[in-house]
Amino acid sequence: MTKSHAARAAIALLALAVLPALATAQHQQRKVYPGGPWVGETRGSAGQAQITGNNPRNGNGSLELSVGGNLSDWGFFNLFSGDPLSTPGWGQLSALTQLTFDWYRVAMQPQGDAPWQAQTPALRLYVRSGSPTSPIFSELVWERYYNLGTPTPTNQWVSENTTNQLFWRFVTGSGYTVGDCSNPATVTPGVPLKTASPSTWGNGQNCYALGDAVVYGIGIGVGSSWPYAYKAYVDNVTLGFGGDPMLAVNDNFELSATATPEPATMLLLGSGLAGLGAVGRRRRRNTAARER
Repeated sequence: MTKSHAARAAIALLALAVLPALATAQHQQRKVYPGGPWVGETRGSAGQAQITGNNPRNGNGSLELSVGGNLSDWGFFNLFSGDPLSTPGWGQLSALTQLTFDWYRVAMQPQGDAPWQAQTPALRLYVRSGSPTSPIFSELVWERYYNLGTPTPTNQWVSENTTNQLFWRFVTGSGYTVGDCSNPATVTPGVPLKTASPSTWGNGQNCYALGDAVVYGIGIGVGSSWPYAYKAYVDNVTLGFGGDPMLAVNDNFELSATATPEPATMLLLGSGLAGLGAVGRRRRRNTAARER
């Protein structure tokens, strides 16, 4: 084998060794720190949504959410794929195949009545439909009460898979979607909200035209006129489409970044320290020789 052939073979072997590492890196969870890309949305006097180190799920942080009991309190953390008017979004609503997060509800008094005992943090999908010139913006909202009305466990982390659970819908500028796909401005007693899983909402038979609804944002928070003080934590949010392992969102909230030197930097640092050590040894030998 010539030297050039040997060199090409070595490069090919190196590439084969690197590819699995790159694939693993692409599937890794993203660590999200205070300051972005998720943004807080708070309202009222006591709505809070921020990354803290008070109750880590993985690593040193998680998203802390709280309201004080005022009906106007609201604390959400949102992530968007781009400008709502122009972004192509992460994927079609009908193709959504993964939507999970971990939550933790703090036990607080008073417990309240049954609906409030059942509540966890709410999850929202931001959806754009309609024509480019006349877009319609809506939100699909997951609340545990619409799926399981029993009191939630408290003071423990729960991993929630909402992919095929029920969501209700709010249409911006109109109101809450009911069974006939109309959107009254207020919730009327005795008229239940229309609920369906995200992919069912987008299948062309449930208020969106098939292929028309694009998911461009996701949010997690507390509020929505909850009448009691509430505190919760969230971490490990995932969102995926079409069964693709390359998830659109795969985020772990962390309190702060820990700087890790690059391998090349470490190599240079090691070489430098070794060089300094060699210089020191030579100086000591020269000094000893002169003293003799």
